[in-house]
Amino acid sequence: MILAIDIGNTTTTFGVFEGGKLKPPFAIATQPWRTADEITLQLKALAKTRKLHLARAKQIILCSVVPRMSLVLVQALKSLEAVPLRIVGQDVKVPLTNRYAYPEQVGQDRLVGAFAAWRAFKRDCIVADFGTAITIDVVTAKGEYLGGVIAPGLDISLEALASRTALLPKVELKEPPELLGRDTANSIRSGVLYGCAALCDGLVGQLKRQYVPKATVVATGGASSLVAKHARSIDHLRPHLVLEGLHKLTAAS
Repeated sequence: MILAIDIGNTTTTFGVFEGGKLKPPFAIATQPWRTADEITLQLKALAKTRKLHLARAKQIILCSVVPRMSLVLVQALKSLEAVPLRIVGQDVKVPLTNRYAYPEQVGQDRLVGAFAAWRAFKRDCIVADFGTAITIDVVTAKGEYLGGVIAPGLDISLEALASRTALLPKVELKEPPELLGRDTANSIRSGVLYGCAALCDGLVGQLKRQYVPKATVVATGGASSLVAKHARSIDHLRPHLVLEGLHKLTAAS
């Protein structure tokens, strides 16, 4: 058993791999202000519910964009007597050539996702990650991470509309019944969802024209299943691409 952990800005996702196959992932809220003891109790409850024995894991590998959450989660895992874990960017290096002008600025989750796509398809790839932020990154067939673009995620857009306007409400992210909104809530949903799909198609088209004309496009992240229904540029849907990349790193390192 290998346990892969992806700490994102909104959720921390756990993926258990047995025999190289990913079991249904589970997640907790990323709340870095909580104590290690609180996280320990939550992990114990989750482990009991899922019959997960952390001590049986051969490896635990963690990727994070929230340093404080990494600290408390590592403390929690140690208190559960889990096997030693490795952290991407510290104990494990993603084996891509990083062409970013300032390589240390790239989120490890972006590198892990790019690595997973590169290993899976063995060609130029564009990875569109629809999480708290939207990142669209380019990795070449030679294993070079070229860079990418960052935009606000769907939930951030919904929150911004509610907080920065006087009359627009906060609405739940879900698919509207049609493109044309016929009430305020569905007008917002339509604008955010179809706008995100159009953003994806537009940016992917420009990235292909300028850098990787024959790239395959891989969508991942929490909102990827929803966006992929409407973005024509997406070739492959891999909602847990970062977990897959973490698993691949355990074999590559």
